[in-house]
Amino acid sequence: MVRVVSSKTVDLPRGEVFSTIKEVDKLPTLFPDKYKSFKVIERSDNHILTEEIVSISGKEIKQKVQHSLEPDRMLKSEVVEGDTKGTILIIELDSKSDSSTEIKIDADLKYGKIGAMLGIFAKHKIKSEMDKLIDQLSKK
Repeated sequence: MVRVVSSKTVDLPRGEVFSTIKEVDKLPTLFPDKYKSFKVIERSDNHILTEEIVSISGKEIKQKVQHSLEPDRMLKSEVVEGDTKGTILIIELDSKSDSSTEIKIDADLKYGKIGAMLGIFAKHKIKSEMDKLIDQLSKK
């Protein structure tokens, strides 16, 4: 298990940032180098279950992910099936003013048997990728 947290305040209102993160099915468009396959299996008001093949540090991982939305505030994504089962990624939004928002990403990453030790060494790279994610989410 590796836990990585990153945050940044951006010059966008919280609602505008949330409109980007709530579009879970657009993740492959935002991050084409990470998503090799993406399919929505189930959708309700604030929950989306997806089947994904993602590329992490050059390794393709097949997983099912439960995405839960708390309107205008948070997206929680939990891997419920696959090699990284138990991984939880939370994107929280906090209004700093009418026109600025703090985006905080808290990732609790599970790598399975072999990856546990590698995860510790990959922490810096993961933080860098999370910073890029925040930058992508803050683009107008």
